[in-house]
Amino acid sequence: MRSSRILVAALCAFYSAACTGDPAGRGDGSSSGDPSAGAAGSAGSAGDPFGNSTEVVDPSEFPRGEAPDPEEEPGECGSTTVSAESIVIEEEVLVESEVTVVKPVALYIMFDKSLSMQQSGLWDPAVTALNSFVNDEDSAGLRVGLQYFPNGGSCDTGAGYDTPAVPVGELPGHASTLSDSLEQANPDGIGTPIEGALRGVTEFCKDYQVENGDEPCVAVLVTDGKPQYASGCSEDHGELAAIAGAAFAAGVKTFAVGLQGADFDLLDLIAQQGGAPDCDPDGDAYACDVSSGAEQLADTLVSIRDTVVEIETHTETVTRVDEHRLPCEWQLPEVPAGQTFDREKVNIKLTAGDDERNFGRVPSPDACVEDGWHFDDAENPSRILACPETCTMIEALPEAQIDILLGCETILLVE
Repeated sequence: MRSSRILVAALCAFYSAACTGDPAGRGDGSSSGDPSAGAAGSAGSAGDPFGNSTEVVDPSEFPRGEAPDPEEEPGECGSTTVSAESIVIEEEVLVESEVTVVKPVALYIMFDKSLSMQQSGLWDPAVTALNSFVNDEDSAGLRVGLQYFPNGGSCDTGAGYDTPAVPVGELPGHASTLSDSLEQANPDGIGTPIEGALRGVTEFCKDYQVENGDEPCVAVLVTDGKPQYASGCSEDHGELAAIAGAAFAAGVKTFAVGLQGADFDLLDLIAQQGGAPDCDPDGDAYACDVSSGAEQLADTLVSIRDTVVEIETHTETVTRVDEHRLPCEWQLPEVPAGQTFDREKVNIKLTAGDDERNFGRVPSPDACVEDGWHFDDAENPSRILACPETCTMIEALPEAQIDILLGCETILLVE
């Protein structure tokens, strides 16, 4: 409480003002050079813990927050105001993050362009969906090649189907080439040569993996038909599925995607023997079923993409920088150039809106009172700490600004 304290040595201004001072630090207000003048003291004199002779002043005679007029008493004790700064704390922490890594993986898409795709109205939405997939930003890093069937290739060897119409290239840069090819393609093929398409797409992938250091190549067959009306091509489900099985034994997965009209009995066998996972465990088909709408092809290709890319967990050490506003603890500011730090000429001022208030120093934490502060180390200070009562008051003022003033005699609070 204020009645339990005496305000001592409140002798200077705190608003970058000038004030009369006692350069010798005697505290008796005298300008005499006689070192014994302050020591003699009076009945109202006392010594502080730092060896200063101080004059006891009734707080009511010198209200906290007021100061002499700098114009009346010019320039003998100019003070420097420095705002208290935030404390920046750097901390090294381990961060575990899950990262999707698109390692070099090639998709070779064999796309049905038979006349039935046009007649059933599937061509345009299927092309739109494929364009959406290759332009999807999440497909970046994936390599994609494209071929169409029927194209007059061989069913016995897959020749003609094993050479892409659009060579394998990396997305997103390769997306425009794929889109241009789709725009120019016409769904005018006769028959559905599944055998030739399967042999060609799997043979290409086997050769690609050998030529590219075992970089995975995944075969994707997209069709709306059954193996029919293709001269010299097998229509036997077992023989056709065995082609995918042989490719899987050589390290190539084959996905089968069926649009409306597709033979899912066959496509299920191709996907199963081709090593592909169940495209929809909750659905009736094992192969990827987009028979309810060709626009779903984009989502299906995304799900295929997500099964062939890898998810890696990375643990790394990062430096986290946190800036903390410490309203009750402050680093001693740097002394202006040409000046020397004097621990007896440090003051603290609080500004909250239009209200200004000066705090006083106490000799130690044990002597703390309201409006008090102390050094972390009385002999060799580096930080200023507000007393608990003072801190509570500061924290209750959201717009409070603390200024550290250097250059005028410190206000001392004594119980």
